[in-house]
Amino acid sequence: MQLTGAQIIIECLKEQRTQTLFGYPGGTVLSVYDALRERGDGIRHILTTHEQGAAHAADGYARATGRTGVCLVTSGPGATNLVTGIATAYMDSSPVVAITINVPVGSLGRDSFQEIDIAGITMPVTKHNFIVKDISQLADVIRRAFRVAASGRPGPVLVDIARDVTENVFEYEPVTVAASAEQEYPGFTSAVGRIATAFIHAKRPVIVAGGGCIRSGAGESLSGFVKEFGIPVVDTMMGRGAIPGSSPCSLGMGGEYGTRAAARAMSECDLMVAVGCRFSDRLTGENCEFLGKCKIVHIDIDKAELNKNVCADIALQADADRFFKAIRATLKKRSAGKTPDYKKWMKSLTETEASDAYITGRGLPDDTLLTGDIVAKVAGEEAGSEAIFVTEVGECQISAVNAISYERPGSLITSGGLGTMGFGLGAAIGAKAGCPGRKVINFAGDGSFRMNMAEIMTAVTNELPVIEIVFDNGILGMVHTMQKERFGGRYVATELDDTFDYVGLARAMKARAHDCRDVKELRAALREALKDKKPDVHVIVCHLT
Repeated sequence: MQLTGAQIIIECLKEQRTQTLFGYPGGTVLSVYDALRERGDGIRHILTTHEQGAAHAADGYARATGRTGVCLVTSGPGATNLVTGIATAYMDSSPVVAITINVPVGSLGRDSFQEIDIAGITMPVTKHNFIVKDISQLADVIRRAFRVAASGRPGPVLVDIARDVTENVFEYEPVTVAASAEQEYPGFTSAVGRIATAFIHAKRPVIVAGGGCIRSGAGESLSGFVKEFGIPVVDTMMGRGAIPGSSPCSLGMGGEYGTRAAARAMSECDLMVAVGCRFSDRLTGENCEFLGKCKIVHIDIDKAELNKNVCADIALQADADRFFKAIRATLKKRSAGKTPDYKKWMKSLTETEASDAYITGRGLPDDTLLTGDIVAKVAGEEAGSEAIFVTEVGECQISAVNAISYERPGSLITSGGLGTMGFGLGAAIGAKAGCPGRKVINFAGDGSFRMNMAEIMTAVTNELPVIEIVFDNGILGMVHTMQKERFGGRYVATELDDTFDYVGLARAMKARAHDCRDVKELRAALREALKDKKPDVHVIVCHLT
């Protein structure tokens, strides 16, 4: 059938089973919005307050659902406002397709009004990007963009389309999206055999579970493997929830802001098997000080990550879920009924874990004043394991990552790689749109809240009842601490004007707002928000001591 390019875009989104589209209109993209009105049955469009919010929402949607998130914006500043969100998704391997509509082909390269080389700008922070100047290529490019975004190591893909391509007419032939064939990994069986032998010979093994374990859906296979053989697990920030936090094998997060038990396991183990992690400096330290002298095995679906930051004794390109299934079967067979005994090693680490002395919300007196850790712990206990917790970046992130026990994959959404302040509220909106049956809570420092608070209006308008918890302490906490420790307490531009009424601002945006100064007030606010049957957005402002 003959369709305009704009109509072809919408039909291709429907082919890909796109259910939610985040975006912001502008001059060059109007034909696509008109086609969405005409042919977009089954696609919900969510108008964000800022294009960056659309990118973060598409990212949060992808992380919460496992499906590819999609955002759509106009040219020029509309496109450039996506860049931070695209880069955030790229660093954390989140599948997002960003569609931008540029000026007509004849205006490209002329510094036309709102023209920008968005493909050139985003090339370093996309898995791939496309420029479409010919309508005959449009449908194939969009289909390929979705395949690239979701295959292998996921990541964002940009499709930049000239405006006249959306207005021209071409023959459209619908296709059925076929399931991707399982990728083959050279040397997989022999490498798994060598890794099984390493486990048999090891006395103090540890598994480091990264975000790839969540992306591949390896939570069940990882948990089954470590439970059968009693192997301790350290997770990265992006890997939180890959193994239930309540598991006796879980040592918590490793690295700079992790637990002492995890740090000890990484420094004293004789075998480290890292799966789906990139050995970032937050995990290893700048000089790999968290790593001891051990045999290192690294499994990652992205071959480029192997031997990039740390040289491995065994490096294997493979999917995390497939690896854990294979190593469990192989080790069981190789051990010939004599299961390796790591009980002594595990006991010593769990004793260390007890000394971490995490704050607990239960049993705290009602008049206990609030700290970041207390706020996160109480919120985690009140919301339960079915909730999705989202964070901004800073001290609020570290409190939320460490103080809550994540019991299932995908229950924590945070910007681990780029560290993007302003990410959380947009991502929470995307997560709620994708998982309407789950409670979604975003932890925000007051600095981050200032960056994205306008997206409260997006949540209110679209009846997406997220819960926003603001840590109000009047400082940019993490960098303020850095100035204290590294610059002798010379504080510059990190102390905020603390006279703003965040409660009043939230109410002005038609959210329900709560002012909390102690545990009693916090619990009351959380219970009211969690039990609310209306699609109300709740903003809980916590004044920290």
